[in-house]
Amino acid sequence: MKMNRLILWVLLSTLIACKGKHNEPTIISGFFPNAKDSFVVLYSNDTPIDTAYLDKNKTFLFNLNITEGELFNFETDGKYQYVYVEPKDSVVVYANALSFEESISFSGKGSAINNFLLSQSKMSDAQEEVFRKFHSLPPMQYKNKSDSLYQERKREYDDFLKLNPQLTEKAKDLALVSATFPIYKEMEIYPFVYQNKNNISIVDLLPYNFYDYRKQINYNDSFLEYFRPYYRYMVMYVNNLAFTQYTYDTHTLVDVSRELGFHLQKIKIIDSLFTKGSLRDNLYRNAAYAYIFNIQEHTEYKDYFDKFAKYNKDNKYKAELDKVFRNVIALQAGRIPPDFDLINANGEPTKFSEIQQPEVTIYYFWSVNQKELSKLIFGRVSQLKKLFPNVKFVGIDIGQDKTQWRKQISNTDWTDQYHSINFIDLSQKFLINNINKSVIIDKNGRIISAFEDIFSPNLEKILLSKES
Repeated sequence: MKMNRLILWVLLSTLIACKGKHNEPTIISGFFPNAKDSFVVLYSNDTPIDTAYLDKNKTFLFNLNITEGELFNFETDGKYQYVYVEPKDSVVVYANALSFEESISFSGKGSAINNFLLSQSKMSDAQEEVFRKFHSLPPMQYKNKSDSLYQERKREYDDFLKLNPQLTEKAKDLALVSATFPIYKEMEIYPFVYQNKNNISIVDLLPYNFYDYRKQINYNDSFLEYFRPYYRYMVMYVNNLAFTQYTYDTHTLVDVSRELGFHLQKIKIIDSLFTKGSLRDNLYRNAAYAYIFNIQEHTEYKDYFDKFAKYNKDNKYKAELDKVFRNVIALQAGRIPPDFDLINANGEPTKFSEIQQPEVTIYYFWSVNQKELSKLIFGRVSQLKKLFPNVKFVGIDIGQDKTQWRKQISNTDWTDQYHSINFIDLSQKFLINNINKSVIIDKNGRIISAFEDIFSPNLEKILLSKES
């Protein structure tokens, strides 16, 4: 494997040298052994700008024409990865597709900043688990723990700068944000979780300097607006501001994520803090989906949609969000559910409207590609079948492998099984953000609830009310 990488680097180095020093291109290339896809897609922000095809040796190459440092991301086999390049860089990326996250690394000119971003991303993922253990600590202890982790990350950043004094300001900004913003994000998360764990209002308990780091943040940095650590911080910053304001105004200790007022506060905050641009548009988009996936009292939807529309007239996602809002209305109780294409256990095409049952029915989702979670779902369905013998249960696989699905359902013949032909269509119509979701339909084919988690205790309450 190391020999293959060496050969690749020699070939690319030769190619670059042949171009001549005065016309040196900017190159992103790589080697992805075991990749299933035949191509790599390169994105600038959220827009695909180029496609490179893997050759027989699983290598690829992008030849770029840039005049300043740019942050891209590429996708292959459903995996995404950032790559930052500056004019005349020649970055080479290696990843074994069978263990993409564990094996990925960069080499070549411009590789130092990319390897640093990669290492910080992995460290942030690991520290999220550490922070979960801190959430029940009182504010001052939490801040001390967070400050200690911050200093550790900041030292890594300072050491990186000493080893790479040639870094441009853009590269330094990326490195600093990758190292420190995950800590800042956790500081914004803390008030939510502490209150939920302790049933105590946190607003007046925080040290006066708890949010001092906010003073040094640029909240409208167009270069960083698509960089995950920066964007994730901004989402939690908005959430925390809305949380603080809402709990202060209402003196409530309820779960604010399920309060209409909290979500209305968020859209006002985004409007007041963020100028026109992609960051504002994306934060509004995030706010809309957060509302849809958290609010269970659907009679309030129209109020939210009407107020949301006033702030969102020029959003580039307006058409998408308008469609989502229409889909939400179509899923309210008492409506005929949207239709979509399926195949049955014999491989024959059918439609959702054609498989309606003459009794109360729970349609649950699972995926042959998510075996562990699907096993838990099957266990939950088995439990519910015993509790509610008069309820019908129908499984719908949303995985991508029909052959594996056919094999799997031979072990799940205790409920009817179908396979979704077009998951994108299904997920948009039923607003599926995870496979735990279930849809409850009455004996007349109308929606009882289209928003219940299969593991939720509330699902049992709904079924009990329908039996009585």
